[in-house]
Amino acid sequence: MHKPQFDGTPSTEEYRAYLALLLRDTFIGRAENLPLARATNRILAQDVLARLDVPSFDNSQMDGYALTAEGASRENRIFTVGREIPAGRPLQRSRASDDLTYPIMTGAPIPKGYVAVVPVEHSERIEYPDVPESFGRPSEKIRLPQAPKGQFIRRRGEDVVAGQVLARAGERVTPALLGTLAAQGYTRVTVACGPRVLVCTGGDEVRPTLTEDGDDTATDLAYGQIYDANGPMLTSMLVEDGAVVRRISIGDDPELLIEHLREEYETFAPDIIITSGGISHGKYEVVRNAIAIAPSLGLPIPLSWFGHVSQQPGGPQGVNVLDFNGHRLPMISFPGNPVSTLISYVLMLRPYLRAGGPYGTPHEVASRMATLDNAPRGVLVIDKPLTAPANKRQFLRGNLTMVESEPGTYQVELYPDVLPGSHLLHHAATADVLIELAPGTTYTGGEAVRYHRIRLTDN
Repeated sequence: MHKPQFDGTPSTEEYRAYLALLLRDTFIGRAENLPLARATNRILAQDVLARLDVPSFDNSQMDGYALTAEGASRENRIFTVGREIPAGRPLQRSRASDDLTYPIMTGAPIPKGYVAVVPVEHSERIEYPDVPESFGRPSEKIRLPQAPKGQFIRRRGEDVVAGQVLARAGERVTPALLGTLAAQGYTRVTVACGPRVLVCTGGDEVRPTLTEDGDDTATDLAYGQIYDANGPMLTSMLVEDGAVVRRISIGDDPELLIEHLREEYETFAPDIIITSGGISHGKYEVVRNAIAIAPSLGLPIPLSWFGHVSQQPGGPQGVNVLDFNGHRLPMISFPGNPVSTLISYVLMLRPYLRAGGPYGTPHEVASRMATLDNAPRGVLVIDKPLTAPANKRQFLRGNLTMVESEPGTYQVELYPDVLPGSHLLHHAATADVLIELAPGTTYTGGEAVRYHRIRLTDN
């Protein structure tokens, strides 16, 4: 199990990479075999190999006429029309002749001895010159242009060779991959079960809302209390990423939190625990306090780290491993302010889950995470210059629009009149993107900056 060894305050990328290593050490994924039709967007739990060559035979890419090598290149361009070859109905008996051309439809097998296809629209019916772009009848004479060998022929195995790896464990079943598997005759596929995640949010000042069974449990707030936004928000994002989620509310009592964790371990058997809040330096930081007393209550903590990541919002972070009778369970702790929780999940945990989690080699998962992290860039639009905090990467909300005069080019406009507070969840909810600003950098507008779409459906 890898323990944190950061040289100073870790960057966002360093901390995310560490979490991926830790989760690979502690999170043992489960799998299930599903009908292919139900596997869309799921993560493969094992490599899938090709059963067939694709194409499985040489076939025509066009509706046209098949020619032999001599027929395709000779000077005399007059040919006799043979029998038609529809897709799915190859000729049972055919003869190869340099004077004979077979009308062939898209996808139909190329007859033996034939090496090129001329599109029907390039043919000329000698006996019926006024009927363009139509197939001649058997024994009719037609004129065809020369064609290079291999023209408009799809060769066997051109796309896939039997035995090759179609997809690796950890890859997502996209519609295109699903179609590829269907073309191989697969009807079922083994995919990862979504991780079971226990979400713990609250504090004595937080009132729960939105229970899993849909009951309205919101009660009137006393002065100084707030409703829980982080629990429902984290649950929603985790469900988007395929997780099975149970959510509990916690107060400020660390012993009670340990008791809740034991109960949930026995009844829910989570793969990952996520907490929000309770990790700063106050007197009532329930997560930190619970970790501190856990060993004295018979719950070993083989790994514990609380610190800061060089970003704003979302700087305070924590990661611990809880040992339940030899089963090591990772607990990832985000800061409690709603926007900090949102950004922390999107930047820290979502890439790992979307990249296949424990399925696939570390290199493959790291490569997919890097691809997901390859944030696009847009032209920054601001009303006045701004400078990002020194030594911290800053994430501000903004709107994304395409530049009409330059298709494919986007601009990101910073919300001009709102502070970048980590409690301003509604402003994050109405924004299109998070704009990433480099530490200590001054921006005047017009710079190319990285942006991260907030909503998964926009990615």
